[in-house]
Amino acid sequence: MPEILQSKNRKARKTHICSYCNGVIEKDEEYRWAKAVHDGELYEWKNHIDCGFVASELWQFIDPDEGMTEEDFTEGCREFCNTFCCPECQKCNKDEFDDLECNDNLTYCLDKIVDKLKTHDLKKVKTNRDWMSKWTCVPKEVSQ
Repeated sequence: MPEILQSKNRKARKTHICSYCNGVIEKDEEYRWAKAVHDGELYEWKNHIDCGFVASELWQFIDPDEGMTEEDFTEGCREFCNTFCCPECQKCNKDEFDDLECNDNLTYCLDKIVDKLKTHDLKKVKTNRDWMSKWTCVPKEVSQ
């Protein structure tokens, strides 16, 4: 597991690549920067603010062993989107519900995932079989 040595938000003075989604962090955009060490290797990690939010919210859903890689993040987002966003999406090909396909040919829709996770909690619930559980996405409780 990586050890975070330093971490803070920064404003980009030039373009960077997000370590989670591999998208561009634009000049003047706020992003999260970290210096980390893993297996004796020192490295920098840069990510969009939304990608960091999604990664933290989906950590248990994705369940990475040694820290979350770009591949873990992409696959977790794709699975989350297919399960909780695509069934309600107009751009999704619903004719083949077993293998949902985005009509925009997107790997996953990060904005939809962010919107869903801001209003819903991801929880693991037991099924009627003791050894099985499944993920559900329920509206967040409003605190009064």
